[in-house]
Amino acid sequence: MTSQLTNELRFATRALLRDNWLCQSSLRKLRRNEQLDSEQLDRMQARYLHKTLQTAIARLPFYSHISPAFSVDEARDVLHTLFPIITKETLLANPATLYPHGGARRPWEAAGKTSGTTGTPLVIYRSIESLLLENAFVKRHWTWAGYEDGMPRATLRGDMVVGLERKEPPFWFWNRYNQQLLLSSRHLTSAHVGAIIDRLESLSPPIMQAYPSTAFTLATYLARSKRQLRIPHVFTASEPLYPHQRELILERLGLRIMDMYGMAERVAFATQCEHGEMHINPDYSYVEIVDEQGRRTDDYGYVVGTTFHNQAMPLVRYRLSDRTRWKPGRCACGRSFPMIESVTGKYEDSITGSNAAVVSPSVLTFAFKGVEHIRRSQVAQVGPARWEVRLVPFPEFSAADQNKLVDNIHTLVDPHVDVKVVLATELPDTAAGKFRWVVNETAQHTAAAESPH
Repeated sequence: MTSQLTNELRFATRALLRDNWLCQSSLRKLRRNEQLDSEQLDRMQARYLHKTLQTAIARLPFYSHISPAFSVDEARDVLHTLFPIITKETLLANPATLYPHGGARRPWEAAGKTSGTTGTPLVIYRSIESLLLENAFVKRHWTWAGYEDGMPRATLRGDMVVGLERKEPPFWFWNRYNQQLLLSSRHLTSAHVGAIIDRLESLSPPIMQAYPSTAFTLATYLARSKRQLRIPHVFTASEPLYPHQRELILERLGLRIMDMYGMAERVAFATQCEHGEMHINPDYSYVEIVDEQGRRTDDYGYVVGTTFHNQAMPLVRYRLSDRTRWKPGRCACGRSFPMIESVTGKYEDSITGSNAAVVSPSVLTFAFKGVEHIRRSQVAQVGPARWEVRLVPFPEFSAADQNKLVDNIHTLVDPHVDVKVVLATELPDTAAGKFRWVVNETAQHTAAAESPH
């Protein structure tokens, strides 16, 4: 059970390490970057890129054959001609050469763990500086909505702030160090959502952070109970934001949605401005959009990013599964940050838990935290409150790994769902070449998906 003391210690430590005066200093610098024109931003990018490439050559054996004898002005050409595009699979196959220190993390480096939407566990080493800067970039996005430190905010994401067994309010935790109300998304049920709505109504926060799916679920309950919250700005992230979700969230929950695009590997960061355009943050990383052959394109292509700020483990030309394209023109917001179209590519079905509520794919990733030796995975709903977790394991996969996975689901996701782990030799892509990490195979869901209405 998550205790009050545990939460106090957790968020006090987080505020001390990630939201201190250094973060505030970084935020002030980032806000000044908004005033730069395109030429000034290009020069800044060249300096950051040069530093990253020099660090990669010096620290990662994968790039040791590349000569560091190139200038800041030559950095882009060197990147495009000498550095290959890599993927998650490249990292997993080359831990001794693409990770620093032969893959051994230093004590002062943080380990960022993700299963990603492919369900394959991955660890990224992060510097303390990059943790502070990540927080500063997020806070800069909030300032686009007029947010300032000291204002209250609500968070409805995947934070485990109260135990799943709790039946009475509070279904939240007040983080007094950051004036943040953290709500338990696992208690978005008909039995408990009324108390959550009442608490949000009493706080009346200027902004809310949420997954699209959790915000949509809350908006659905608001509609069913004929209630309404008018939070000025809802900041969504971590999942695709679909049109039907946006429509209902705006109708019942928030006055404006400002979406964010990022990932655990931290090679790209895009933020939606007050005019609705999605801007790549050019002081965060160097972003390319490439076609199937890895050539840069103005059409739809894969997002490829090179980190600027995580010198502990610089990722260079890291290709994601996400697809988008550049959007020409200049935004009415006045910033010179380049624009992109909506990001697509993550393919997920919706599945439901033991209470028939939709379970966020981002919440499902928590089940894979700390579980190793999995090459590929898929979570399938095969019946009401019945899931199959299909795994393509590495040879080292053990009964202990399997037990931890099931325990994580029951502890962090849904205590009552029936889980069966199925080991497989392969999990195929769809005919379109995409991989469905979450899939609903119940007859009712399939019929609804196939219906023309």
